[in-house]
Amino acid sequence: MNKTMKGLAIGIVIGALSMLPITSLANSFAQYMLVDVKYPIVVDDTLYEGDLPILNYEGYTYVPLRTMSELLNVNIFWNETLKRVEITHGNPTQNVAFRNVSITGSQGDYVVTGEARIFEATLQYEVEDGHNVLLAGFETASAGAPAWGTFTIDIDIPEADLPENGTLTLILFEASAKDGTPVNQLYVPLETFN
Repeated sequence: MNKTMKGLAIGIVIGALSMLPITSLANSFAQYMLVDVKYPIVVDDTLYEGDLPILNYEGYTYVPLRTMSELLNVNIFWNETLKRVEITHGNPTQNVAFRNVSITGSQGDYVVTGEARIFEATLQYEVEDGHNVLLAGFETASAGAPAWGTFTIDIDIPEADLPENGTLTLILFEASAKDGTPVNQLYVPLETFN
């Protein structure tokens, strides 16, 4: 009987000790109360009517970043190298791989110049209208990373492929040396059609 009581006491102590870390861990989690917003959000006389929720936390309104960037006409992209979201006003002309990008031309005929600091000096590009990729290709810069090399891209989009209402956007990028996926993407508007 003495042996049974001793085993029971040890079992209770072990059970109590095993519960202590779980209880202390549970206290380290924070809880936040987010509430759906019932009031309208208007940006430059445009009412936000997206499917993504608008939330309120302690008096602060949180809206979807991508939607607000479109309504405010700012550029937003994920910088994979630096692991951060980057927002720019106006036409972005640089990131960690591309800089001093400029565009001349109109109506589907463009010349793009700039500098690139990319693996093996090979830059890739696409031209899209917001829905479809109209052109894809690659160019070679005058030097590869770590140096900055210059590049020139001649773009010719047939008139029949130009959007009636939309923006032609050039996407400059390099292929990841690890797996070939696009990295360091730079979105540059070529021309807006109305």
